[in-house]
Amino acid sequence: MDIPKAFLETEVDAAKAQGAPLFADFMASKEPYGSLFRDYPWLRPPKLNEPLPSGGDHYWETAAAVDHPDWQGVDLPQPTKEFQQLRHDFGRWGYALIEDGLSKAQCDAFLNRLIAQANAEAAAGIAHQTPSGQYVPCLINKGDCFRGCIEQDPEHVQAGPLIEAMLNETLGEGWICHSFLANGADPGGYPQGLHIDQAPLLPWVTEAAPALVNTMFIPQDVDADNGGTLVIPGSHQNLIRAGSGGALTDMPRPINLKAPAGTIMLFDGRLWHGTGINRTDQRRFVATMSNVKPWMRQQENWVVSTLPEIIDAASPKLLHRLGMQALTYGATVEGFGLGASGRQGDQWGNIQAFRQAMDRGDYRRVGQLPDPRRVSQEGFTVRDVRSSAKNPL
Repeated sequence: MDIPKAFLETEVDAAKAQGAPLFADFMASKEPYGSLFRDYPWLRPPKLNEPLPSGGDHYWETAAAVDHPDWQGVDLPQPTKEFQQLRHDFGRWGYALIEDGLSKAQCDAFLNRLIAQANAEAAAGIAHQTPSGQYVPCLINKGDCFRGCIEQDPEHVQAGPLIEAMLNETLGEGWICHSFLANGADPGGYPQGLHIDQAPLLPWVTEAAPALVNTMFIPQDVDADNGGTLVIPGSHQNLIRAGSGGALTDMPRPINLKAPAGTIMLFDGRLWHGTGINRTDQRRFVATMSNVKPWMRQQENWVVSTLPEIIDAASPKLLHRLGMQALTYGATVEGFGLGASGRQGDQWGNIQAFRQAMDRGDYRRVGQLPDPRRVSQEGFTVRDVRSSAKNPL
């Protein structure tokens, strides 16, 4: 084949070497982390191959707000059931605390199931161990209470309707579940490096609103002693002011979250946070469910990892939260879903049947086809799914 010279790899490489690449400075800026560590050396994370420093000027050497000299007397978020206060706290400080988001019975069931699962995974040799502590990922498969939290089912999380309302306002209706995992802080573990969960978008910053919002379930009391989550209140505003690829300014000191069991924390994906140091002799668990815009790639690939029996019994809401509701710009299967609304229950975008066909072992994909006169119309999974759904186009 006679390929034009300009398309040869050697010619392309030579052309690339001339001039400046598109967006090179922006993409290579390493912001905001570059300026953050330069201007605020106390924010540098510890070296995991060395003993954890103590007694110095480090972000993990901190306290709860009530005991922190920089934050005493500041009207930071407190657990509340009042919707207007939650709105104010989330917008002003980047997080809000829902009082008794889990009832006592719900909280006990959540924690007992979580601890039993963590211990069993350790015994099975499949514990997900991090420098901070044990994680328990993909919670949907590990208890009905966790599935209920993804659906915000009041049977499992009594504040479910309030949480959904807050997420609809912050992400827009149609958001999906990014991941749901438990974060353990083990005695003697390292603190996480402070980070934002919307970091995959960096150096771009969504300035008007977040593209990711976390729902953190707190099934046991957390404080400065047992590694209560480190947060820098209002730090999402610093990132907004910095803009895409910009440097951060006026970064305040972090605090340890202090909250009673049953609290649910909603926080902006642009808020600087991380797991604290657990100075007790007992593991501390919280569980974080991240939620994102429906066009974003999910951290947990629910379409693959969710158990077949959960897929079979899933409600339209759960299928949607798992990203199994296709829309034109996301999660289509062999073109099925193009033109779909992405809304819960839209059959033209429901990809459940494809996953079920894979589980049965009879999913037949459309490949390179022979002469049209010899093609059978039978057996293709996409044809079967299309025939049972209503095309909106």
